[in-house]
Amino acid sequence: MIGEFLVEMRNISKSFFGIKVNNKINFTLRKGEIQALLGENGAGKTTLMNMLTGVYFPDEGDTFFKGKKMVLNFPGDALSMGIGMVHQRFSLVGNLTVFENLILGHPKNKFIINVAVEKILIQKYMKQFDFHINLDAIVDELPIGIRQKVEILKMLVREVDVLIVDEPTTVLTKQEADNLMQILRNIANSGKGIIFITHKMSEVFQVANSITVLRKGEKIATVNKEETTPNELARMMVGKEHNTTFNLPKTKKIPEILKIENLFVNSNNGVLAVKNLSFNVAGGEILSIAGVTGNGQIELADALTGNRKVGSGNIKFKNRDITQHSPKKRIDEGISYIPGDRINVGVAGNRSVWENLIMKVYRLPKFKKGLLLNNVKLKKYAEKIIQKYDIMMPGINLPALLLSGGNLQKLIIGREIERDCDLYICVYPTRGLDVGATEFVRNSILNLRNKGKAIILISGDFDEIFGLSDRIAVMCEGKFTGLFNNGDYSLEQIGLMMSGQEIENLEN
Repeated sequence: MIGEFLVEMRNISKSFFGIKVNNKINFTLRKGEIQALLGENGAGKTTLMNMLTGVYFPDEGDTFFKGKKMVLNFPGDALSMGIGMVHQRFSLVGNLTVFENLILGHPKNKFIINVAVEKILIQKYMKQFDFHINLDAIVDELPIGIRQKVEILKMLVREVDVLIVDEPTTVLTKQEADNLMQILRNIANSGKGIIFITHKMSEVFQVANSITVLRKGEKIATVNKEETTPNELARMMVGKEHNTTFNLPKTKKIPEILKIENLFVNSNNGVLAVKNLSFNVAGGEILSIAGVTGNGQIELADALTGNRKVGSGNIKFKNRDITQHSPKKRIDEGISYIPGDRINVGVAGNRSVWENLIMKVYRLPKFKKGLLLNNVKLKKYAEKIIQKYDIMMPGINLPALLLSGGNLQKLIIGREIERDCDLYICVYPTRGLDVGATEFVRNSILNLRNKGKAIILISGDFDEIFGLSDRIAVMCEGKFTGLFNNGDYSLEQIGLMMSGQEIENLEN
C-alpha cells in the first residue's frame, strides 16, 4: 500500500556550462510506490537523481527526506540516510566474490568483519526479496542479469528506504528483465520507494504506479499509470507524435557487397563462438541478426570489422578478400562500424566532441596542411555534423563522455554516415535510447539502405527487426538456425529458432 512521502524535491534547478539541465523541478515519492521517470536522453533525469543522492548539488531548490530537509556534503551522506542508486554502469569489483562486493564499503564494517554473521544477514535479505545468488561466485564470471541483482542487493543490505535504478534492463534478456520487475515489486511491497528510470514503455506499464515525464530539463507532468497511454507519454517526452512503423521501399540491389564463406571465429576464452557461417549481404538491403545475447553476434561483428582474428574461412568485400586486413584498412576500404558499447568502444570519452567526429577522416589529404593537420577545416567538418545531426551540447570542446546517451549515439551515427561507406555494421544501435533518439537512429539506418548501402543490423528489439529488415538471420550457439525474408516466419517461430530449432524442422 502506498503511504506517506519519502522524498520531496522542490523547485530544483541545475546548470552545466551555462546550460540549464533541470529547471524548477518538483518531484515526490511515497512509501511503497514505484515511480517511473521518463524523458529523452539529456532531459535531465539522471542529473535530478544525482542531486537526490548528493553527487551534484542543486543551484537552487530544496530536498526533503521523510519530512526533514536534506543537507548533503558528499554521496555517502545520502546513502547513510537511506537513499541508494544503482547506475547504468555497474560499480562492482569483478575479481571479488559477490559476498565481498556486498560488504565492501559498507559503513557498518570497520576493521573486523564476522563473515558468518554477515552472510546470515545477507541471506535474510535474499530470502525476503527472492534473490537467488551464489555469494561465493566471482562477479566477472556471472551473467549480466545476476550482476544487476547484486547491485540492487548491495543497496538493500545497506537498508535503503529509497532505491533508484537507472535503466536496469538495458542489457538484460526478456526473461531476466521480467524477473527483475518482480523483484522491484517485492521491494516496493515491503514499504520502500523505487524510482525507475527507463525508456521502455512496456516496463513502465508493467511495474510502475505513477510516471513523471521530463523534457529539456523541465517537468511536463506526473500521471497515474491507469490515466495515460504509451502514445500520450511519448508525446509528452518528445513534444510531438513519433513513428512506430517504417516503410521499406523497393531498392535496386547491388549483389554481394559482403560475402562470408565458412567463417569460424573464437571468443576471448578461446571457445568457438562463430561456427561455419556462410552468407552474403547486398547493397540496398538490411540483414538483421536476431538471437539471445552471447550466441556469437559480437564475435561475428568483431571479425567483420577486423577487431578479432578469423580462425578460418573468408570475408570478401566488394569481391576482394579482406580476411587478413587490419581495422584501419577496412575503414579506408569503406566499412563502417556502429558498436554496441558506445562508451568504451564507440568514442574516446576523454577527448573532445570534435576530435571524436574527425577520428576516421583526419588522415584524408583534404584535411592536411602540409605535413600537419588543418584543424580549422577539421573543426568546420565536425560542426557541420553537429548541426546536421542535432547533437545537443554546450560546445565542441566538451569531452564526449559528458554527452547524454542519445547525443553520444548521434555523434557516432553522424561520424559514420558522413564517411559514405558501402557496408554498415550496426550493433544494438538503439539500446538504452529514448523514443526520439530511437526514431532518429532507425530512420538513419533506413536511409542508408534506401541509398544502396549494405547493412548488417544486430539487434534484440523485435520491433526494430521487423520494422527495418529485408532479411532476418537467427543466430544460436554460433550458427544460423534460420535465414529468411522478413515476414516469412512469426515471432513465435523465430523464438523457436533462437532456442536452437533449425528452420527446416519448423517446416516439417
